Amino acid sequence: MTVGKMSVSLDASLLEFMAHYQETHQLRSRSEVVAQALTLLRDQELETQYAAALSEWQGSGEADLWDHVAADGLQEETSAAR
Repeated sequence: MTVGKMSVSLDASLLEFMAHYQETHQLRSRSEVVAQALTLLRDQELETQYAAALSEWQGSGEADLWDHVAADGLQEETSAAR
């Protein structure tokens, strides 16, 4: 993993929160706090993008077409067949 270094200026209240979070979650450094925060932010952004893509796909009519072919070749098991 390649690591980069940067300088960040934060409001005092965010610095206090960071220190508290680091301590209560037993993280080794402030960098770990920032990495966790950015990972959560990235995951949230991906979730939003996936939801938008799904909505677009469902609105395009492709979902309806998929529903008609998704079970091709498969038969539902009935209670009589058991």
